[in-house]
Parts: sequence; C-alpha cells; structure tokens
Amino acid sequence: MIDAVAAGLWWDAIVVDGSLGRVVAAQLQHAAGEHTGPVLCDPGGPKTRVYFLTPAGTADRWSVPGTVAFGECCYVVLNGTLDADTAGLHWLVAPRCRHPEPLVAPQLLRTLLTEHGSRP
Repeated sequence: MIDAVAAGLWWDAIVVDGSLGRVVAAQLQHAAGEHTGPVLCDPGGPKTRVYFLTPAGTADRWSVPGTVAFGECCYVVLNGTLDADTAGLHWLVAPRCRHPEPLVAPQLLRTLLTEHGSRP
C-alpha cells in the first residue's frame, strides 16, 4: 500500500542522494540501534533517494548542503508494507509502530552527513 502523507505534522523528512543515504542509514543504525527512526528508500525516478523521518519542525532549521528538507506543505510517499520488495519504494529502517515513534535524531544525522561531506 503506497500513500502520500503530509510532512510537518508528526514528522519531517530529510532527503539525501541514494548512495550517500544508504551509507548514512547504515551508520545511523550502528550508532542509534533500536532508536534509529524510520528511513525510507525510493529507487524510482532519475535518482534513488533516501528519506530520514525526523521530528516535526526539523525542516525549519535544516541547512545541510546536498540535502532537501520536507516539512509543512510537503508530502512524502510512504509504503505501508513493512517488508516490501526492495526493487520499489521500501523501508531501510521500518517504523517501530510504538507511541511515541522513535524518529531519526537530527543532530546525529547532521553529524554523519557532515562527516561524509554531503554533496548535491
């Protein structure tokens, strides 16, 4: 089940190029463990993109080169199937479906992206 969901209410999304995004997602999992937060991969389109779901409001304060922040007035296409085929839209780190949902820590994400010299 694929659905467009509004960002900025429960979470924001930081979008990163696929190759860098996958590396950072793996390092984030290593650093944060079960508190990583949801990370989505979209291999469709001209470039693969990785979406890190961060706390709402992150997009308002985000300025890391080579990334795009989706907050209020933006939509992110999410896959409701947690074990979807990796050829399409799929979760690199699935949501834990707990309340409150652990989200990606913006400062840790910023640090990892800066270490890798995020590029457009």
